[in-house]
Amino acid sequence: MSTLPHSILSIDISKDYLDTDGWPTVWRRRIPNDTSGVASIVKRARQLKAFVIFEATSVYDRRLMAALEKAGLAYHRANPRKAREFAKAAGFLAKTDRVDAAMLAEYARRIPLAAAEPLAPERQALRSLIDRRNQLVTMRKQEATRLKQVDDAAIRAEMETFLIEISDRVAAYEQQIKVHLKTHPEHEHVARLLSSAPGVALVTAASLIAFLPELGRRSAKAITALVGLAPLSRDSGRWRGQRRIWGGRRKLRTLLFLAARHAAKHPAFAAFAKRLEDAGKQTKKVRIAVARKLLLALNAMISENRPFIEQSA
Repeated sequence: MSTLPHSILSIDISKDYLDTDGWPTVWRRRIPNDTSGVASIVKRARQLKAFVIFEATSVYDRRLMAALEKAGLAYHRANPRKAREFAKAAGFLAKTDRVDAAMLAEYARRIPLAAAEPLAPERQALRSLIDRRNQLVTMRKQEATRLKQVDDAAIRAEMETFLIEISDRVAAYEQQIKVHLKTHPEHEHVARLLSSAPGVALVTAASLIAFLPELGRRSAKAITALVGLAPLSRDSGRWRGQRRIWGGRRKLRTLLFLAARHAAKHPAFAAFAKRLEDAGKQTKKVRIAVARKLLLALNAMISENRPFIEQSA
């Protein structure tokens, strides 16, 4: 959907509740964020033939998204920063769950928003595996940091055992990710293509499949904007500000930054990175540029159904 909808159902999502509003039919409710609450949302959206809008809220919106997709209802998962900027411009200065729901209805009424693409169940399952693996990696980093601050031998031994257990669980989830890819040949094929590029290992390839289904189906400009690697101008009159990146899918951007560290040492990217360094570019800007170049190469690879070619980078 790229035109303004005739009916809107807006939802502010929190861990425990769904606060609703709408346009032109106002439907203000506070509904539990559980299976029955989501079912009532779906029922109402069907009655109104409404376009549903809500802000992206990490894990708390997944039940709702799954139900909307199963019901074949169009929805938009709004970028929180864009929604907040609209709220300020439109005069929604207070921030409560009810105000946010009303703001989202106005946002969808005034701004043409694209409907989200349905997420295939196998892609959602892959997301869940990756999310849990990443949670364990974060837990391992936190415990390793705490370990450095402990002197008691018995406690250190217990923490070291726990770290080994976490590492074993991380490895087990990575094995499940491999099995999942093998179970779905199309995804395994894409993962094999992606992994042929320098710096792209299993987790990065699987994450791109899970969290960037648009890869290979969008233009270079669109794909860099989706990930948040498109440099945005900050000019006014004669003043020229530094171009910066912002927004987009932060988790993917972080993974691509890590991949760029390795890719920058590969012949396909090393000369490019060296030219930027010789031009006086900061290390961070060089990393961003390499990550963007790598993403464009990956996008072309999937679009053309081929592995990485050094000359194409």
